[in-house]
Amino acid sequence: MKSNTIVIAVLFCILMAGCEEDLQENRGLVNKQLVNSYNDIAIQNAIVSQHTLFPYHFVTNGAELNELGQRDLAALNAHFVENAGHLNIRRHNTPAALYEARVNFIRDRLQEAGIDMKRMTISDDMPGGSGMPSERVLVILEKEAEDTSTGDSTTLQSGIR
Repeated sequence: MKSNTIVIAVLFCILMAGCEEDLQENRGLVNKQLVNSYNDIAIQNAIVSQHTLFPYHFVTNGAELNELGQRDLAALNAHFVENAGHLNIRRHNTPAALYEARVNFIRDRLQEAGIDMKRMTISDDMPGGSGMPSERVLVILEKEAEDTSTGDSTTLQSGIR
């Protein structure tokens, strides 16, 4: 009886040690998935904040989206299904006919996703995001110019002219 108990105890310890390795591997996998999840959430938030598709989101000389464009539009669709909003589609040097085809392509994809286009606007505007109002930038630049002209600046000057 005593030897059976010892054998069972040894087997139990071996099994527990084996399970510990799996637990460590699982913790590593969980940590990796958490990091990826946080990164995905941050990327999606940035895409929604920017709410802009650029020419590089499209197939070269085409109206269809490339893989990056599809990913970004999927993030925007998820947002715009529940929220009204504005989407920028940047034209840059794209010919007018191609730009119009791209806008129509995106409009069709938004409608297919179930987005009410009455709650949406699409234009060729600058990317959104939490930037700084231009008036505030001007105040900062004026302050820096005053500090430099009065000698209150903390920046180093080389003295080379």
